Amino acid sequence: MQTVKVNASTPYEVVIGAGVSAKIGDYLIELGCKGKVMIVTDSHVAPLYAEGVADELVYRGFEPSIYTFDAGEESKTLKVYGEILSFLAEEGFSRSDTVLALGGGVTGDMAGFAAATYMRGVTFINMPTTLLAAIDSSVGGKTAVDLPQGKNLVGAFYQPSLVLFDTDFIKTLPYDEIRNGLGEGVKYAVLEGGRIFEILSEGLTSETLEEFICLCVDAKRRIVEADEKEGGTRKLLNLGHTVAHAVETLTEFVVPHGVAVAYGVRVMARLANQRGELSEEEFYKIEEILLTNDLGLELNPIEELIPYFTADKKRAGDTLTLVTIAGIGDCRLTEIAIEDAGAYFMV
Repeated sequence: MQTVKVNASTPYEVVIGAGVSAKIGDYLIELGCKGKVMIVTDSHVAPLYAEGVADELVYRGFEPSIYTFDAGEESKTLKVYGEILSFLAEEGFSRSDTVLALGGGVTGDMAGFAAATYMRGVTFINMPTTLLAAIDSSVGGKTAVDLPQGKNLVGAFYQPSLVLFDTDFIKTLPYDEIRNGLGEGVKYAVLEGGRIFEILSEGLTSETLEEFICLCVDAKRRIVEADEKEGGTRKLLNLGHTVAHAVETLTEFVVPHGVAVAYGVRVMARLANQRGELSEEEFYKIEEILLTNDLGLELNPIEELIPYFTADKKRAGDTLTLVTIAGIGDCRLTEIAIEDAGAYFMV
């Protein structure tokens, strides 16, 4: 078991290890939680883990309720978010009670946003069940829902009080979901280089899983602590995301987030190489890591994606902030005018 301490506006721990979900009641008691706990989960995760987590909470004296929504990004809407809030009110939750997200990134984003806004904020616990959520979305305090015009356009920064990832959850993940997590992992590998890049270059194994998750979380911790509200350096975590969000919107989320991010990283690496900013050697190392992790994909051509960049959250007025790649472990923020996006990308 490993623990990463995040010193954000609300300090919290990220606990990573086999079997830690069985101690959820103990962890909540240590935090001073009591009373009602709303478990927000989806239709894929609920049959696997929801009752077990609820039983652990009952055993330790809590009063759990379970709210289940249809799995998938298409549920990440204002409508479902409103239904979660209504459920909290109908069940009589107060500010002293707790919202617990049990699932992937969609679950964490919606449950976190509900926790941030119900009665102006209640305790939020994030228990990710996917590799992607474990290494990225469960840490850092971003919560949101989508609009038809784009992804994550309504939300808030709201830090959890605890993140708990049971590595045994990986055993029930289908291959496509593992691959989805590796897509976000490639982002960290290119941002950080070093051991993360080495692990994914060799291929993630059960022996390196816990170390890999811990390294990714620690990388995000350092960036979040330096820039919690994404005023500057935290934007580096958006490597590949401008392209990824456009792909997701254009395909109506048929392409999952992590896979889209991996494609975004590939596009940015290719662009940097074509512009003479990234060496041939490092470009091919990035290509190789994508191929090793079954992420060497060709998705929507860039000319189809550029019109969607105007809805990107990285846009400020008529300026778009891109994360460009100067080298492995050397990524930078580059601002371009929206009107110049076509010329910039179509080298």
